[in-house]
Amino acid sequence: AAVALQGRVPCKVLGRVRKGDMLVTSGIAGYAIVNNEPRVGTVIGKALEDKLDAEKGIVEVVVGKH
Repeated sequence: AAVALQGRVPCKVLGRVRKGDMLVTSGIAGYAIVNNEPRVGTVIGKALEDKLDAEKGIVEVVVGKH
């Protein structure tokens, strides 16, 4: 399995996402959801683009200490 430790990477997401939203782990394995008040240990990264529909999709995120 590929794992990103730092940089810009695609991320599978559920629901609407706005640029700058924090993405965290979801209840569905392999997908992230938006939570702009995340708990420690749940953060995947920050969205670099918008996804305007409520379906499953992919957005680019920044991962690591940025």
